[in-house]
Amino acid sequence: MAWRDIRRHKGRSALIVALIALPIFGLSFAATAGMSMVATPAETVAMELGQTQGRLSALHAQNSHAVQTVEGDLSGSWGGDGDADPNFVPAAPIDAVPAGFTTIPWQTVNLSSPVGKAHVALDVVVTDALNPAFKGKYTLLEGRAPSAAGEALGTPGLLKRFGLHLGEKLTTSAGTFELVGTLRVERQGDGQSTVFLQPGQVPAAVMANASEAIPYLVGERPLAWADAKGLNAKGVMLTSRDLILHPPGKVELGADAQFQYDNGRQGMIAGYALVGALIGVLALLEVGLLAGAAFAVGARKQQRDLALLAASGAEGSMLRTTVTAGGLWMGLAGGASGAVLGTVAAVATVLVMRTKGLAIFPGLHLMWLPAVGLVLLGVAAGLVAAMVPARAVAKQATLAALKSGRTADVPSKWTPRIGAGLLLLSALAMVAAGIVAFLVRGSVKSHELFPLIGGLIIAGAVLLVAGLIFLTGRIIAVLTTHTGWLPVPLRLAARDAARNRGRTVPAVASVLAAATLAGALIVGVASMTQKMNDEHLWQYNQNQTSLQLEYLKPTDGPVPGTASATPMAPVPVKVDAGLLAKAVVEEMGPETRTLVLKGVQRSDGCYEDMAAGDKGATCIDWDLAEPPANRCALAADYLPANLDDWRCKGSMSQPNYGYGLPPIVVGGEAELNALLGRAPSPEARAMLHDGGMVLTNEIYLSEDGTATIISHDAHDQPSYTMGPGSTGHQYLRTVYKPLTAQTLPAMVDAPEKNIGFYGVVSPETASRLKLPVSEKYMLVSPPKLLSQAENDKVNAALAPFYGGYSHFYQERGLDTPIGLILWLIVGGGALVTLSAAGITAGLALADGRNDHATLASIGADTRLRKAFAGSQTLMTALLGAVLGLFAGAVPTVVVLSLQRGFPVVLPWLQMGALVILVPLFGAAAAWVLTRGKLPMTRRQTLA
Repeated sequence: MAWRDIRRHKGRSALIVALIALPIFGLSFAATAGMSMVATPAETVAMELGQTQGRLSALHAQNSHAVQTVEGDLSGSWGGDGDADPNFVPAAPIDAVPAGFTTIPWQTVNLSSPVGKAHVALDVVVTDALNPAFKGKYTLLEGRAPSAAGEALGTPGLLKRFGLHLGEKLTTSAGTFELVGTLRVERQGDGQSTVFLQPGQVPAAVMANASEAIPYLVGERPLAWADAKGLNAKGVMLTSRDLILHPPGKVELGADAQFQYDNGRQGMIAGYALVGALIGVLALLEVGLLAGAAFAVGARKQQRDLALLAASGAEGSMLRTTVTAGGLWMGLAGGASGAVLGTVAAVATVLVMRTKGLAIFPGLHLMWLPAVGLVLLGVAAGLVAAMVPARAVAKQATLAALKSGRTADVPSKWTPRIGAGLLLLSALAMVAAGIVAFLVRGSVKSHELFPLIGGLIIAGAVLLVAGLIFLTGRIIAVLTTHTGWLPVPLRLAARDAARNRGRTVPAVASVLAAATLAGALIVGVASMTQKMNDEHLWQYNQNQTSLQLEYLKPTDGPVPGTASATPMAPVPVKVDAGLLAKAVVEEMGPETRTLVLKGVQRSDGCYEDMAAGDKGATCIDWDLAEPPANRCALAADYLPANLDDWRCKGSMSQPNYGYGLPPIVVGGEAELNALLGRAPSPEARAMLHDGGMVLTNEIYLSEDGTATIISHDAHDQPSYTMGPGSTGHQYLRTVYKPLTAQTLPAMVDAPEKNIGFYGVVSPETASRLKLPVSEKYMLVSPPKLLSQAENDKVNAALAPFYGGYSHFYQERGLDTPIGLILWLIVGGGALVTLSAAGITAGLALADGRNDHATLASIGADTRLRKAFAGSQTLMTALLGAVLGLFAGAVPTVVVLSLQRGFPVVLPWLQMGALVILVPLFGAAAAWVLTRGKLPMTRRQTLA
């Protein structure tokens, strides 16, 4: 009987199947495509190590007690105990190769290629890329392997960048090479521009500036944790094939387990699963409600047939089974079609992307088990959607069903009580998640308990939405009690909503579910963007940049009197500041401001002596001493113990952070104005005049109102010591061995952005303190952010000043169009909300067809039907959007609040647009699209 009814009402049945299939399609697509973005351990070792047993790299440790992570350089972190050991000399990776292994050296070197008057940088990898041991890491796409010294390989992106074809030549600063083949780097996309050369093809003088050689180890023996520990003691990190494929457990790691972190792949999968589960639950909730509304209307249309069946002796259970069987059939059809189509679409997407050389998908991972689960989820959604109308139809009296009249829905007194209980359970689940997260914050268990915390939050979110749905009927009753003052269409819509809660509640609830997802995304994206903005490392103020006034020019050939393999020292070149400023203003416009920055510079100059062979050259760096009382106390999670502590914020809160500016600027009001981004305060000008220093951060100001300028040998590494702070927490101490220390009066005038310089002193003060002052940078302040084409023109104009090399970088700030992203989310939420409101309004019109016919028969204006439809959409969308935003924002705020240091942002403008403008637009669309005239219907009576 259910199957016959489905075939007889094909339109309504197809709508329900589509409603169930759409979210299943999305979830199935996301499951296969999302997991295809996460490389398996086998794919990871193939892309990173090829067929080798591992590779060695520098550990960058301070002593022999450092311990790497199991993943090696794929994790990039290490731990250990003890202070810096001045006698510890780490071994070079190439000199630490274990016995029984041969090596394939791998290095990178920066070359350049002439393009017009400028020289553009080239990324060059020097290795035997087509060695069989690199199978899986590098793949030859076209052409052949190089067979002569003048031949090379390149990525497809390299050929596209320079407009070359196989067989043509590429000129570089290391010689001219014929490109004989294209190579794919499996870990990166084909769009990357890289040249691959064999060892020996690059002159020794150029290779002197290459990166440290990384040896890939070829052998039969797997490299275990004991091998990693032995190499760590030498200051070398091991990335082992066997450790990635078979990571050691805590028993094997022993005491080293405290330095290990959870596998990044597992964390990524857990994050995807949490987000997917939350989105999937909300999407299926919305679909279940929409399908439930459609089933309710369909059940009313079946009412007379079912009543006749009941009059023939059928029991209520049979009536319920007849309706729910329709949900079973349509849930199965929707779940199966959605799962199959979503998986097929994901497979096609992954294969096409991989064919085009995009590295976003390391492999195709078909998720058959989740697909089967999604089919069952679709069946469950169909059954649940059909249960409520099936129960309602079965309860109705046979005679009442056969009559032409309609009776108002009688709400259950238990419904609001259940809703209040669900809200209480939601609050308890979220509070429990908060307690668990707080107790394990900063410890290893925080990763282990992540599924529990995430599950509690998801459960709380679902319970919150369900509680609001159960309370929707009572909310509607309260809101529609006093509606006599409203216009007729709104008054009719309010009374119809209160009278037909069985239809109105699913309508509001479906909009609520759609708005919940939009609200969660709006709050989450806005908060995440704010965090990115807070963590952005500002080099300069917005749109500013600096140009070097002196640089080192590489020189080819040997140093006189030395072996030919020894390179000559780079030649220091000074740029004429006047001519440079003129060229900048001519190219960027008269509104561009330039300023030569004098100051105490960093120790770059000493490296000239080191390059000339003086390895004992003294490099002096200048910093400000940080008073011990001003050090930032850290908690167990390595975030500030007090997130609002002024000692943990502001410019230069991390020493040695600033580049492109003198750490100590020597100047006056003009320098302060350009660097602060505003006019300096009168107190700052007075401090400079009186021989003091204007600081950018209070953490360098002592209690007596002074600052201490220190000098130290740049070769000396700072001592990082963990010790108990005054608050019982720990703090990270950065201690230099000062060569000199000079104290002077100081005050703070902080810049608008956390720019990396300590402060400003006057030229007279610098002379009195005998500070080494030089001109090394020119600060450029353009009036706007340049486009890529304008930036290329500036680089071309500056190339003659820098020997053909120029890189003009403007401070772009947070280069994320947050406003556009938020409005796109609002637009997506609006489409889903309007779709839900439109479907439910159409169902309401179909369900109330007899009522509209009655109104038309007594002389109601034909425009009333249009206004009535608009009013119904307005009420449904407005109430659902308000409740949905609340239901989406609350769990998101809870999630963000559980992460210390994560800001919580509520974008009121976008939220207001979703609450106010979307319902108004939906009402207008319903008014326009609804027909005003309605043909009379035949009344059914008992014979």
